[in-house]
Amino acid sequence: MTAQIPDALLLQNQKLSIVGVNGRGLFDPLDYDLRPFPRITSCWRGYICEYKLLANKFLLNKLQLNLGVNKWNGDRYEFIPEEGPLINGRKPIFATDNRGLFNNTYDELNLQVDFTGGILAASDFIQELYVHMGFHPAWKYKNVVELIISQGYVTETRDVSEIMQEIRNKMVKSQFEPGGNATQEEIEKWVAATFRLDYNL
Repeated sequence: MTAQIPDALLLQNQKLSIVGVNGRGLFDPLDYDLRPFPRITSCWRGYICEYKLLANKFLLNKLQLNLGVNKWNGDRYEFIPEEGPLINGRKPIFATDNRGLFNNTYDELNLQVDFTGGILAASDFIQELYVHMGFHPAWKYKNVVELIISQGYVTETRDVSEIMQEIRNKMVKSQFEPGGNATQEEIEKWVAATFRLDYNL
């Protein structure tokens, strides 16, 4: 397992990593009958979203994903790329070879996302806190903002960097990876936790 590529948010001409989600309604490929294929270990979901704000609307700006099937060719399984459908009237840029990270890229989708809840978006990751597993939590970043969103419209934005620093100060004093004596159950719980983005402030 490796650290996962996070979704992104474009905010005031800055690209932030989405590091916490507390709510419902983010883009789900299954809503469009898409079943992304996990071709790289740094993206087990098989897709990455980039969101943006426009006049307080919360929009899906860019979508990258792998679509295709594994077919047996008599000797081994071979990944056959497939082109994605129209989304919000946009065709994907489709790559037929397997050299890129993703074979379907949708640009400038401007698809409003009916999300309600809170989102933490962050910049300036503290490299000393890197762990080779899952998504990095908000407290591992120097700058963190929280967006409160109601049915696809941002109603509030607040800087929560100081709160994250307080959490970070507590976390670095404790062991935030399983130790050498951890049980299999403890390791499995820790792995599962690193793939969750839920938070509570």
